[in-house]
Amino acid sequence: MSKLYHGALSTVSTTNSSTTPLAGSGVFTGDWEDVSQWPDTVVSVTTDVDGIYSVQYSPDGTNVDSTLTRYYQTAGINVPHRFTNTRRYMRVVYTNNGTDQTYFRLQTTYGSRHPLNVPIDGTVSQDYDATVVRPTDYHYEVAQGVRQGHRTFNKFGYNLDVDTSEEVISSFGGTYTPPTSATTLTIASTSTDDDGDPAGTGAQLIQITGIDANRKFQQETVTLDGTTNVVTTSTWLGINRAAVALAGSGQVNAGTINITATTGGATLAQIPTGHGTTQQCIYHTQLQSVALADWLWINVNKIAPGTTPTVTIKGIAYNPTSNSRYEVFRANIDTAVENTVSINPEQPFVLSPGDVFYLTALSDTINTIVTARFSLIEVQQALYDADS
Repeated sequence: MSKLYHGALSTVSTTNSSTTPLAGSGVFTGDWEDVSQWPDTVVSVTTDVDGIYSVQYSPDGTNVDSTLTRYYQTAGINVPHRFTNTRRYMRVVYTNNGTDQTYFRLQTTYGSRHPLNVPIDGTVSQDYDATVVRPTDYHYEVAQGVRQGHRTFNKFGYNLDVDTSEEVISSFGGTYTPPTSATTLTIASTSTDDDGDPAGTGAQLIQITGIDANRKFQQETVTLDGTTNVVTTSTWLGINRAAVALAGSGQVNAGTINITATTGGATLAQIPTGHGTTQQCIYHTQLQSVALADWLWINVNKIAPGTTPTVTIKGIAYNPTSNSRYEVFRANIDTAVENTVSINPEQPFVLSPGDVFYLTALSDTINTIVTARFSLIEVQQALYDADS
């Protein structure tokens, strides 16, 4: 335990700083220091392995009465953190995350610090304790990709033939059961022009975005082979979007591209002829994220003059941990009164980590057309690990 005396604006702590790399699950524990004469502590870390560090406060240098934890993620933006000294003694504890570090630079300084700020053209870290010094709109910044760990996703789709049994709002229709076992995907078009080698006039490459066997973000680009089956390299638990990544002179897919589970054969996605991307109101949330859905739009078309179907729309969430599905939204649309509904809830629909959210429709008249869109922002948890 040591006592600091200051005659300058700041000082570097020698006992709560280190440049010695940590092995495996090694832990660096600094010494208790009397920081009662300093209003602020700033901790900066640079290393090549994920880790966790805590600033601990004590009234007596023995009992830990307050612990403030921060996460070091090599895949993200790691910034200095400023802490207000709230008790007499302070120390830093850093825990490495299981792999040997090749370098480690932990520095702790004490002083009177102004709040940190984010430059006008910078990406806002998910873990910034800083003031954003620019006019800002949260939704627009997420959409532009300048909010680390936050991602906008717009879902859209239709079902051209909703009958008197509940169906998913998707171009492939029917019932939808989220996969519970990861599988490769089998992909084929109904047109030989959707071919990457030799290059056809339709779609040549498609990019698939979704979740892997650990329910983490994944994408893969696949070269099409016309009507011949192509199998992905990766295994999947769900598809959030598939889109044409490269096309010939036709600019879009010439046929319907069907994407099915190699194991079991269930249809997981479809790019209808000429659409260029999937049309399905299905979203798979990552395991270490939550998703906040805050806008929903639904349109029901009359089949023919004189018909006025009534359609029930449901929002279904499936949770893989409990293997249970539950209804989180319902709307009844009577086309004799209206055929379009737009919903902006004051509080978003919250999807838990790993949840699969999809929209279904049921009509009292066969062959009803239902179109829908919804928007959400997915937010990664502080301990998000893309590799686990």
